[in-house]
Amino acid sequence: MSRSSAPPLRLALKTDRVLPALGAAGLLLLATGVLVHALRYSHPAFALALAVLASAAGIWSWMQRVPRWDWLGCDAQGQWWVATRDGLRHEQRVPVDVCRDSRVFLRMVVLVYRMAGDTRAQVLWLPWWRLERDDFRRLRVRLRWPPAPEATPRALDRLRSGVSRAAAMLGARARFAVQDRNAAREMPAVEHLLNDDPAHVYSDSELDAIEAIDAELALRLDRAQTFARRQANAVPADGAVDEAAVRQAVDEARRILMQDGGDVEYVGLDERTVQVRLQGACVGCPRSALDLRNVVERLVRAHAPGVERVVNTG
Repeated sequence: MSRSSAPPLRLALKTDRVLPALGAAGLLLLATGVLVHALRYSHPAFALALAVLASAAGIWSWMQRVPRWDWLGCDAQGQWWVATRDGLRHEQRVPVDVCRDSRVFLRMVVLVYRMAGDTRAQVLWLPWWRLERDDFRRLRVRLRWPPAPEATPRALDRLRSGVSRAAAMLGARARFAVQDRNAAREMPAVEHLLNDDPAHVYSDSELDAIEAIDAELALRLDRAQTFARRQANAVPADGAVDEAAVRQAVDEARRILMQDGGDVEYVGLDERTVQVRLQGACVGCPRSALDLRNVVERLVRAHAPGVERVVNTG
């Protein structure tokens, strides 16, 4: 799945007062240190010139500052956009192009982007405290997906094509398999990080370890735990299974899977076994069995603890 085929995003950005204050304090300390050194070891006229240059640089930086964006999103066509609160209220979004230089860290996202029709790159610092926890994880997952191919000059295309052919010839001669970039890649195994009990609550460190291998699965686990936690308050585990609660749980699992292109349909209830049918992107997906156990079954057993298992009939 590429970024252009992913579900749309609409993320609210909180006001960041930490990083700008640290940056301003660092620049002020640096300028003060340079001026003190110039006054002590150089001519006063040279220190005055440095003070004038520092003031001019500060004024220029203040005039060139970027707007304070309050919203970040990506529509269904894969076009990224930013907006202020007033702009979004009037549906005035500013389209931007996310560059490949963007970086995704554990607690920080550095988004490098360009305005439409502008060649200058700008940076949007997004630490974890500027977004809700679920929104921050969704943004990290989106930026880790393969980006859409960028348009390149014809000469560069010919050069890359020639290099690829030469590498293929050398690989064939050396009897090394050359993997097609468009070929299906084997999904990394995360079973050793998962718990067989659907009622197990994953900690933040466990989710981070799963995210390092399979970011989409970690996001779904986090959402499923959030929904299941709301329904796990003193629900009896014995007696007849409440089919209405089972349907509600399947609907919540369906909303989670649909955010990543998947879907699930409630089929029926056979004593204490819930029958569902995976649809959409879940059909034939290597993660379907993990989603069935860690998302659908987790939510169903949280709503109706009398359920023993959930099976896929599709």
